[in-house]
Amino acid sequence: MEKIKNSKIIYLIAIIIIVLGIIVTCIWKTNFSLEYKTHTRIDVYLGKDYNLEDIKQMTKEVFLKEKVSYQEIETFHDSFSIHVSTVNEEQLATFKEKVKGKYELEEVENSIVTTIVPHYRIRDIIKPYIIPMLIATVIIAVYAGIRYLSLGVYKVIGVLLLRIIVSEAVLASIIEIVRIPVGVCTIPVAILLYIVVITLTMVGYEKQISRKEKQEKK
Repeated sequence: MEKIKNSKIIYLIAIIIIVLGIIVTCIWKTNFSLEYKTHTRIDVYLGKDYNLEDIKQMTKEVFLKEKVSYQEIETFHDSFSIHVSTVNEEQLATFKEKVKGKYELEEVENSIVTTIVPHYRIRDIIKPYIIPMLIATVIIAVYAGIRYLSLGVYKVIGVLLLRIIVSEAVLASIIEIVRIPVGVCTIPVAILLYIVVITLTMVGYEKQISRKEKQEKK
């Protein structure tokens, strides 16, 4: 009885968090990281080695308080990308001149390319994962139903699916409530939570099977 009571309390807390998450989402937009917002990507092809700290110093001087992130785009350490929240023509021209002077380039028009990256939507981010995750879930649910048939196939599958859905909904709600930026780490964290929930649920079923077998032997 105590275990059932604790489960009800956990699910009640989860429902409250999910409801709060929905309310926050309705009032404020989802907070995205720079890479998923509308921004300018500046691809720089130097053809020679560079020091990232020098690049960071240049961007601080040019783009001031704008949000900036960096990414290497070549394995030879001669090219990189800069993601900047907003860039005007004057800032871009100044940045080009600094790069040209620092790395002694003859011209920079072909070496520095700018691209406007559009805003991502949540469905754009999760779309590639939907079908693979659904297939994996169906396979795992079928396996659990067969493996733990003695515990009740509908109960086993139902609890497993409920825990997966609730845990992912709670994670999404916490991200919205705390205003954590949705970025490249969001999906891996969600997948990790998915694996942890399934593993813990399976371990719980194994323990139930063991207890049941011990009782039957008595």
